[in-house]
Amino acid sequence: MPHADTPAGSSLPFNQSKPISEMTLVDIAEQLERVTSWIEAERVKERDARKVYQQVADRVEENVKQIRSYAQDLVNAQARKMNAFSGMITPAEAIKLGVEKPARTGRGGGKAAKASGTGEIRNIQDAILAIWEISGYNEPLTTEEIADALPETGYSSNAAPASLKSSVNQALAKLSKASQIVRYRSDGERIPDRDTRSRARKYMASAHAE
Repeated sequence: MPHADTPAGSSLPFNQSKPISEMTLVDIAEQLERVTSWIEAERVKERDARKVYQQVADRVEENVKQIRSYAQDLVNAQARKMNAFSGMITPAEAIKLGVEKPARTGRGGGKAAKASGTGEIRNIQDAILAIWEISGYNEPLTTEEIADALPETGYSSNAAPASLKSSVNQALAKLSKASQIVRYRSDGERIPDRDTRSRARKYMASAHAE
């Protein structure tokens, strides 16, 4: 509980208006006895706030995932309808209408790395780094969101979802070690490269991170 002498509107539990130099030994002893309870009260506030934030963050991530899924359904439906009369439009018109996409360029200015003759990204690490070069991907993503976005880079896999997620996690670990991926906590705070113990909830290519 806040100290009885706490000034109105103060965010601290102790009396800031009375200098410590003017306290008696009894006053000082009383204040010291309250230190532990003050700190615990502040920690409780912090834990409660984190719980609320996590609930909001989880709900937002789920909503974003469903929005992207809905957008993909719209794009697929658009492509099917446009393909019905694709022979009636030129390639340039198709690109303008969104039926076809122009070749995506990488950070080096050339085409994204492709496997010879397959039209696919060479490996999963290249595919992960290529995600943030696609229009619409400009923020840190969870492992699940990264796995969902891989097909948009040209990467394909027949692995089961659980196996693909494991491969994504392994690739992220290697990319992080090579400083090519930035890790973030659930509250959006960037995890320093030197911190190897904190658990990351989101990731982003270093070249695109702020």
